[in-house]
Amino acid sequence: MSKKTGWSLVATAATIVLGVGAKKGKLPFLSSKVVSDIAKVASDPVINEEKSFGGLKESVINGIATSTNKGVKSFIDGNELVYEFKSNSNKMILESRFIIDAGKLVMTFVSGSYGNQPNAPRFFRDNLVEEMNKANENL
Repeated sequence: MSKKTGWSLVATAATIVLGVGAKKGKLPFLSSKVVSDIAKVASDPVINEEKSFGGLKESVINGIATSTNKGVKSFIDGNELVYEFKSNSNKMILESRFIIDAGKLVMTFVSGSYGNQPNAPRFFRDNLVEEMNKANENL
């Protein structure tokens, strides 16, 4: 049984138990509509499946982002990876965007650079490439 199937069965069982209790009035704080909404969210594979980029899960990439100097967060936006970081003055949140092109991580955009490239996106890129290489070695 796959992990996704296992969670679907757990969600279905929990929904049935909660639904029966709600209909019998034993769980007055839960209506049957709330129970059906919970079931829909719990069984939706799009919501439950974490995105990945370059072989790394989004949560792992976000961990790299927050542990990088000036890093705030990262997230996957379509086929791009967005890295948010603080400016040198710590007054603004800037962003850089990355794609994978021909197997290489390429920075496509950096906001607020004003002619000189901030170091934070380069440090993030280097840390990310290192983790991607480790992940690919383990395959």
